[in-house]
Amino acid sequence: MVFIIILLLMPTTISGADLLFKDCPSRTYTANSPFENKLKLLLQSLSSNTSISGGFYNDTIGNSSDRVYGQALCRGDVNSTVYQSCVHDASQDIFKSCKAQEAIWYELCQVRYSSTQFFTMMLYDGKIPEKNKQEKNVSNPNQFGDVLKNLMKKLLEQTAYTSKHMFATGDMKFSGRQSIYGLQQCTRDIPPSDCYKCLDIALTELQKCCSALEGGTIVSRNCNVRFELDQFFNDIYSKD
Repeated sequence: MVFIIILLLMPTTISGADLLFKDCPSRTYTANSPFENKLKLLLQSLSSNTSISGGFYNDTIGNSSDRVYGQALCRGDVNSTVYQSCVHDASQDIFKSCKAQEAIWYELCQVRYSSTQFFTMMLYDGKIPEKNKQEKNVSNPNQFGDVLKNLMKKLLEQTAYTSKHMFATGDMKFSGRQSIYGLQQCTRDIPPSDCYKCLDIALTELQKCCSALEGGTIVSRNCNVRFELDQFFNDIYSKD
């Protein structure tokens, strides 16, 4: 049983989460079951502890034979107040919108839970949000695609091997005063080599779907990538 919620923060606002992707299969857990009761305790713990642990937190509720595992990750360019608010709202939304065994993505934090232990395990399952289809085409796709690839390759190295929080943002000029702004992030429980692998796969998908567009996003359980022509992240919180 796995859920993920991700929210991406615009630099001028910390409210108004937009749905990026939702996948709710028919398989669900039973309401008021022991599993749901433990899940409620788990999500409360994630909401309370993520903000004081630097935006990333793992927890387990239950005994050795009947546990629920949970993880919360907030984007690296937001503060602790936003951490707590986002994880709390995301956790509440789980019960209202999708009691299934897959994933939900929003825009500013990531919450995941499972009936099996998943910490330190990299599982790539990239999703392409519908919002990508709303992006306009660029006028010079070849040049744009080359600059985008160079920017994301630079951020890939930083995220996996340099940043202590496995989070990196940056920009690169491609035409006159125009720049491409990029962001990459991994969950902090996986090793740098798995972070690199996850991002590398996501960036291959990003190039295929979006390298001729003015913006694009790929989300997954262990890593996320995004670019836009406007700065969408907060510089003040983007530095380790």
